Order: sequence, then structure tokens, then C-alpha cells
Amino acid sequence: TFFLLELLLSSAIKALHSTVPSKLPGREDQIEKISSIFYESLDSKKSSTLYISGPPGTGKTACLNYILQLPKISKGFKTVYINCAGVKSSNAVYQRVADELGLKLKGRTEKTFQSGIYSYLSSNHKMILLILDEIDQLESKRQSTLYSIFEWPLIPDSNIVLVGIANALDLTDRVLPRLKAKINFQPVLVPFAPYSKQQIIDILKERLTEVGVESVLTGGALQLLASKLAAISGDIRRALDLARRVIELARNNEKDGKSVTLEEVLTVVNNVYSTSATLISDSKNTTSEPFPIQQKLLICTALLIRQQSKSKELTVGKLHETYKKVCEKRNFSALGLSEFLSLAQLAESRGVIKINGKTQNRLSKVSMQWDEKEVANALKDKELLASILLDTSCL
Repeated sequence: TFFLLELLLSSAIKALHSTVPSKLPGREDQIEKISSIFYESLDSKKSSTLYISGPPGTGKTACLNYILQLPKISKGFKTVYINCAGVKSSNAVYQRVADELGLKLKGRTEKTFQSGIYSYLSSNHKMILLILDEIDQLESKRQSTLYSIFEWPLIPDSNIVLVGIANALDLTDRVLPRLKAKINFQPVLVPFAPYSKQQIIDILKERLTEVGVESVLTGGALQLLASKLAAISGDIRRALDLARRVIELARNNEKDGKSVTLEEVLTVVNNVYSTSATLISDSKNTTSEPFPIQQKLLICTALLIRQQSKSKELTVGKLHETYKKVCEKRNFSALGLSEFLSLAQLAESRGVIKINGKTQNRLSKVSMQWDEKEVANALKDKELLASILLDTSCL
């Protein structure tokens, strides 16, 4: 019996990992809209532009991955996917695109890459699907990179479908007003709203039913989990992570029942929401609230870099990279860049760090405002602080 129960719970945990599922409940409209534009572009050989927006964990990338597996789309397009958060500078994106297209260019300058891409798009070639994830990371003072990229579909017979993905709903209006003035520039906007309680329930049920273990998480336990997540963020990745933790706790408790209890859900929810999810409530009360664990990790990492690095300059990107290593070594889940930026902004609102510049992205400069003593007094976690400050292997 214990072996069967272990197998049941292990199957449930595996089913809740963030892989591309066979169905995406609650995102049928978005899948229909995006795939129909892709099909239309393939059939008519016409270029088009899409802008997909929505907070983290709302299924943007999952929907695209699902669509990219559809036979006509996977065969019809040459797909180029670039996560802009991993591009060192806005200009380096041209190099990545040129390399992905397999262009053999004589020079390695920005101008060479730009003209090479332009020539390629003007020539006869297979339909290109260019996906730029976290495209807001390419923002700059003059927005020249974004303007240049968004103009590619306007090149006659360019045969390109450009897909920009970011969190902000108003990116195209805010940073590309000149293109709005061009009559033929009308990107199709596909917004993704946070998941509702019912949608979270449907997704968790779908995942567990696929492997025949839906009995593990049912009734009040499932309702509680979904309502908590919907109220905080509507982030499905958090929901999947939370559900995994609940089932792992049930497995560790070695109980006879096959279903997760309300108590187990409450235990995990209270643990998680007294740490990383307190980010939301922290923004309302920035003085008396204790620091959640994710902010502690960020602040200790920033202090480690300041104490050990010879360079005076620290960017959000560098801080995020080091923070990920710090998390990994301590078995914490690291936040993605977009969530990390929100985390950094909360730390800034409490006066711990300062992020320079109006547009805050991975290239923004960060400066530490507190010294070690101030951090130690505020964090009330001397062991964590000491262990991170000694951990130069993360740098």
C-alpha cells in the first residue's frame, strides 16, 4: 500500500512540473487568435506583427510553445527564438538574429548585421517566425533598436512574422509612437490576464487527470490553493510549484489517506506567503514588515558584490545572475528576470538599494545604499547574511 501511495504522489508531482501540456485550459482564445494569424501569414505570404503582453506566469510562453508544435507551423516557418534578457546589449540582438538566420557576413559591426538582415529579408526565403521574449529589455533612450526591429515586417516581401513578448500592456504605444503614425503598422495585441481561481482549478485538475492521479488534490484543498493564488498573482507557475510542495509535504507525512488535506495546504501556503509572496503586501507597508526570504537573498547578494567586486558598476542583470547562483546553492527557487526586477523595486522602495534610470531593465545600474551593519539589523538573519558574504564562489 505504501509503495502504491508513493507511486501515486510521485506521479502527481511529476505531472505538476512546468512542461508544455497537451491542453491549456483558459487560454483557448489566445491560442486561436495567435495560430490563426500564423496560418494566415503562411497562406498569404504576408508579414505581420504581434505583441503578446501579460504578467509573469499567465501562459504567454506556454501558449507559443504549444502553437509551435502544430505541424503546419513547425514545417512552414523557420523559427528564431531569442530571449532578450540574455542579450548583453540592445545592439547584440542583431548579431543573434543574423547568426540564427545563418548569415555569412564579412564584418561583425552593428551596421553589417543590420544591412545583412535587411538584404536577407528583401530576398527570396522561407517564411520566418521571429519571437523576441522579454522584448522590453531592448528599451533604450532613443528606442532605435526596437524601431529598427519593428520595421522589418514593413520591408516589401519580407516574409516575416514578428512576435514581441513582454509584461507591459502599453509597450508599443509608449515606446514606439513613430511607428503608430505609419498607416500600415498595426501590431495585433494579444493580452494575457492573470489566471482566475476557476482557471487555476481547471489547469491543476487537467494536469493530474492526464496521469490518472486527480484524487490526490480535490475538494476544499484544491479550492483553497486556487483562491489563494488567484488573489495574490494569478501566476500558474506559482500555482504548479505550490501544488507540488503540498503533495511533497503529504508524501513526507507518510499518512494513509491518498488525498492532500486542508491542513497541508495551509502549512505550505503560510510558509510560502510569509516569504516570497509577501512581496505584494510589502509594497503597502515598507517599514514595519519583516523582509521576506527572496528580498533577503537579493539584498545579501548585492552586499556580497559590493564588498568583493573591484568594479564600481553593478547592473540589474549582473545582480540577477549572482542571485540565481546564491539561490541554487541554498536550494531556493530563483525568480525570473521580470519578477526579480519587481523584487528589486520593492527593495528600492525600502531604501536598501537604488536603481538608476527612468526605464528599469537588466542594463540599469544598481547601487547599494545600506552598509553591512544596517543590513544585519534589518534582516534579523545573521546566519544567512554571513554565509552569503563568505560565498565568493557565486561571483
